[in-house]
Parts: sequence; structure tokens; C-alpha cells
Amino acid sequence: MKNNWKIIISFAVGSIAAAWLVGHVASPVTAQTPGAPPAQALAAAQSLSDAFAWVADSVKPAVVSIVATKYVSMPRNFHWFFTPGEDDEEQDVTPPRGRGGRGETRKFRQEGIGSGVLIDKDGYILTNNHVVKGMDELKVFMNDKREFDAKVVGTDPKTDLAIVKINGKNLPSVPLADSATLRVGEWVVAVGSPYGLPQTVTAGIVSALGRSGVLDGRDGYEDFIQTDAAINRGNSGGPLVNLQGKIVGLNTAIYSSSGGNTGVGFAIPSSIIAGVLPSLKAGKAVQRGQLGVMIQDLNEDLAQQFGVKQTKGVLVAQVNKDSAAEKAGIQPGDVIAQYNGKHIEDVNDLRNRVAATAPGAKSTIIVIRKGKEVTLPVVVGTATEAATAAAVEEEKGVSNLGMTVTNLTKDLERKLDCRGEKGVVVTDVDQNSLAYRRGVREGDLIIEVNRQPVTAVGEFEKAVKGARNNVLLLIKNKEGSRFVPLHKK
Repeated sequence: MKNNWKIIISFAVGSIAAAWLVGHVASPVTAQTPGAPPAQALAAAQSLSDAFAWVADSVKPAVVSIVATKYVSMPRNFHWFFTPGEDDEEQDVTPPRGRGGRGETRKFRQEGIGSGVLIDKDGYILTNNHVVKGMDELKVFMNDKREFDAKVVGTDPKTDLAIVKINGKNLPSVPLADSATLRVGEWVVAVGSPYGLPQTVTAGIVSALGRSGVLDGRDGYEDFIQTDAAINRGNSGGPLVNLQGKIVGLNTAIYSSSGGNTGVGFAIPSSIIAGVLPSLKAGKAVQRGQLGVMIQDLNEDLAQQFGVKQTKGVLVAQVNKDSAAEKAGIQPGDVIAQYNGKHIEDVNDLRNRVAATAPGAKSTIIVIRKGKEVTLPVVVGTATEAATAAAVEEEKGVSNLGMTVTNLTKDLERKLDCRGEKGVVVTDVDQNSLAYRRGVREGDLIIEVNRQPVTAVGEFEKAVKGARNNVLLLIKNKEGSRFVPLHKK
């Protein structure tokens, strides 16, 4: 009987396996035909497509190509050493009379192409300063094939903005939006003349906000919008607009090793544009606010030294005499946490906010001083181009911070142009030390150690020796004053 049950179970299992094989192996594979896409998805995609088309139709009439021309004169006998480029045109210049034609020159025409956008019906065009800087002639070409001569009305190199004007009435224009409302991930559209191809439209998203340190060596105000909308040579000065067809930025730079688009482009936000636009249209120099302080970003070591729980805000290292900051009671060692009710992220954030404040305006600053918040009213001063002094070297006095210092002598005061200052001078820094990595260099003047003034090598060594592990230096050099946190070896 047991054997009969085994036979029945084996037969059942075999039948099931055979049925599975017939259904999955023996049967032919039937091709699956994809169904129609969901109507709702198609409608959404078409709506987005329609939005981009509407933005392009709205903005393109006001976007212009700018051909900027510069004439370069060369002596005729040097013509073998100069070959005009593809965009250069050689012209003969009639020599002056007398002396057998001496002084005869050839003039070469050099052209560059950029973009711009009309911001009102009277012909004011917003573009980049680097598009028009140093140019002799400007030609503007519009979407409707009209051509205008243009003249520069106002420029601001520190924001790389410029206004040029054409003679026209009832011209198309694009309004400014408030870039402060932009969000990362939001759709944007770039319009311009890349490689001289007019009325080119590209789309992307806002990749990041508040980018600074983008343009090396540029002493300007940077708060860029980063986008992956394709931007190339010739796009400079063209608008970056939102899906409402309003300007949120002005395209100005790209990150690229080849010179072409890599998906990392930068635009000047409309908040900066709006701040300088009245001065540019009036042909006046842009007036900016200034506190009169040297500031630096916080790191974890500095935050700990100054009793701050986070690294947001900026540390005041120096307060200039008779400055707005001094009159308001700001002190070295204060951490500026808020400006006019808004939290400060870093040095660039505060610098831009103060610069955007009109000189003479009343503002409110909240600082953290010895762990407590202090509110200070300040009347903002006017920014100047004043520079501070340089540095040299001497010798003596070794510390366990990886540096050598010496006393500040009369001779060094004269060489460093720091008369009236007190401190010790750095004469050598170990390149493998933390001090070197944090920017301490020969010629720096050390004013304080752990918030206590030092006036001689002996005081400096005593202060360093008396510290436990962490040492906070207040250093002054040609760039101003800053705090440097170090650890003893």
C-alpha cells in the first residue's frame, strides 16, 4: 500500500512539472505590444512644452545680439608680425603729410559678439561689462532684423554689469523678477547668441544658488545662480528667465576646460541687477555701503574659541578707525550673526548685503560677544578702494607652532608700513605646519595670542607656552586682520 501511495505522489508531481514545462518552455513566446501612453502624462508633457514655447515667444523679441568692435592701430612696417584673425578686418590709414609718409599705420578691426536684453521700451539694454569694455563701436541686432548703433550709458565692473542704449521707441522688453524667490530645481530658460547664432533658446534648472569664488582674481561681488541650461561663448549678457518670462539672472560665465558648455553656467541674480540699475541708467558710479571691518569665515575651531555653537556668521578681525563699524561699537572678536533681521551665512553673504545698502542708511546688526547676543544700530558708510600695507621679514624667536617670530623694530615698522602698531613679526613658517596650511606667512604681524596683546617675542613665547593645546592668534597683513586658530605641537 505504501508503494501505491509513492506511485500516486510521483505521478502527481510529474504531471505538475510537465504542465509547467508545456506552459513556459514548449509554448512560443508572444511579443508584447506597448499600450498607448496615459492621457494624463501626455497632457502634462504637452503643457510643459507649451510653457517653454510661450516663454521663448515672449522673450525672444527683446533679446539682442551685440557686435562690439575695437580698432587696433599698428605701424605699417610691422605688418609682417601681425596677421588679422577671422573676425579682423585690415584697413589702411592715410599717412600724415610731410616726412615722406612717416607715421603711416594700418588699422585692424577686431570684433566680439555678445548678447543683451531690452529692459524697457526706450531702448535701454542690459548686458555684461566684459562684452562692451574698451570697445570703440557697438552694433545691436534685433529679432526683427533691425540694426542699431548703440552707446554705453553706464558700467559696473564689480558686478560685471553694463547698460547700453539704442534710439528707439515702444521697443519690446522683459521685466525683472525677484531672484530671492528662486529655488534649486526650478526650471529656467537662457536666451542669447552663442557663437554668434542669434535667438538661441536653451532650458535647464537652477542647480545652485549663492555661488561665489567663481571668477579667479576678480575683486567683485559674486552671488551667482548656477544652472545647467546650455550657455556658451556669445551667451554673455543674455537673460536667464523663469517660466513667467521674467529675468531672474544675466548669463555671465561658465565652467569649462574646452570653452564649450559642460552644464555648469552662472548668472548674475536679478536682486543684484536691481540694486545697481538706477545708477547704471543714470550713467553714475554705483555707490555701495561699507562697515569698515575685516571679517573672516568661521570654522569649528574658531567657533569653539569664540563661544559660538555653529559656523554660520562671520568673525570680525579688525575694525577700521572712524568707520561705521567703530561708531556702532563693533569690536574685534565679535561674530556678526544677523544683518537687518537676516541671518548671515558667510563673508560673501555679509559683504553683498552691506554693499547693497545705500550709504547713510540705518541698519541693525546682531553680534555674538562672549557668548551673548548684542544688538547694535549702525549707519552704513561708503565703500572706498583703500588698500592696506605690505610685508617683509627679519629673524629670531622660535615657537612650537611651526613658526619663527621677531620683535617689531622701527626699521620693520617702516618696511611693513605699520607705524603705531604693536606685535611680533613672523619671519619663517614651516610649510608642513598647521600654521602654514591656515595661511600664516612671513611678514605677518601677530597682534594677539589668545585674545591678549603681545608686543615682544618674550610675551609671545610666554603666551604660547601658557596655553594648553589651542592657541588663537590675531594676525595682520596686507589683506587686513584675521584670527587664526592653531594647535601646539
